Amino acid sequence: MEIGSQDVIKTWDLDFEKNDIQFYPLVNDKQLLIGNVQYMDFLGTNVVLFDNRIHQILIFNSSYELIKRIESRGEGPGEFKFLECFFVDKERGEIVIFDSRLFKFLTYDAKGQFIREKKVEYFARDLFKVGKKWLINNAWSDDKSNPYQIFVADEDFEIIDKLKPQDKSIVSTIANPAPFIKTESNDIIFYEPLSDTIYQLNSSLDQLIPLLVFDFQGLEYTEDLLYSNRIREFIDKVGSGKYKGWIRGLLISGDDMLFQFYETNGSKKLKNVMALYQEEQLKLFSQFTIGGGLKLFYPKLIKDGRYFSVLSSETIENFKEEDLVGGNLSFEVSELLKNAKNNGYTYIVSFKL
Repeated sequence: MEIGSQDVIKTWDLDFEKNDIQFYPLVNDKQLLIGNVQYMDFLGTNVVLFDNRIHQILIFNSSYELIKRIESRGEGPGEFKFLECFFVDKERGEIVIFDSRLFKFLTYDAKGQFIREKKVEYFARDLFKVGKKWLINNAWSDDKSNPYQIFVADEDFEIIDKLKPQDKSIVSTIANPAPFIKTESNDIIFYEPLSDTIYQLNSSLDQLIPLLVFDFQGLEYTEDLLYSNRIREFIDKVGSGKYKGWIRGLLISGDDMLFQFYETNGSKKLKNVMALYQEEQLKLFSQFTIGGGLKLFYPKLIKDGRYFSVLSSETIENFKEEDLVGGNLSFEVSELLKNAKNNGYTYIVSFKL
């Protein structure tokens, strides 16, 4: 897939009717802040949010009322200091997180009650369960001879196998999530953010096969790029003009794919771009907005063809009522934000593309 020759639309303002936009108020109070929701998922009728800015797990019921907040507290049983990643195990009705300060996995039930924990000696950037096996992205290493690998572990997080891409070594990541994705056809898709390749994991879970390769304006790998393990060092190399972009996000729904990536024109100034590949057409844009200016975070989940994003408390708090008169926001969106600010809640936003 070639990136670079298309025109980038500055803003894609979604249409309420065409994109079937729905707002779901997350009922809480003004004392509860929601930062950057890195992941979200559904567990039964509950909604689970993973907030990696405030380091908390929030569980809401089907009426979007808060039923449990699991927050960073300490080092004791059931406590954690730094949320790195999480997975909702729907078959067991459990929530699993990894604390990258204490190097332990913690498991909670659907209501947020602590069940068990397991300390390990390895790092987990992301985790995903297939049957009774865990896939664990170990993409953080200072060992240049083996900078990147995926662990396959049993249900107790004991490593039983390790695998790497068969085609080439790729850079390790220190800054962005690198999730596994299970598509509707049950294929396991994996992408490494500081890379140009999306991989498919075969059914035996022992090989990563290149599925889609991006061409960022004639990207060529050089030896000094392969083993960057510090994001600032990597960005400096991007600025040299040798590297034109890298993948940062991916959502798949049937034949539709929504990408998020960074690109550069050879300077150190990086540009966040999104790409929707739909009906064999590629559309590039810088951001989603609603109602003439309400900026949406990159969607965190796609379910039944609908994309889900979460407004932060900061977005709500920064809303000014004068936007109602002479502002860019539509009256409908302004009213939603005003009600949220006055009543102490924020929103899940759902839409179709």
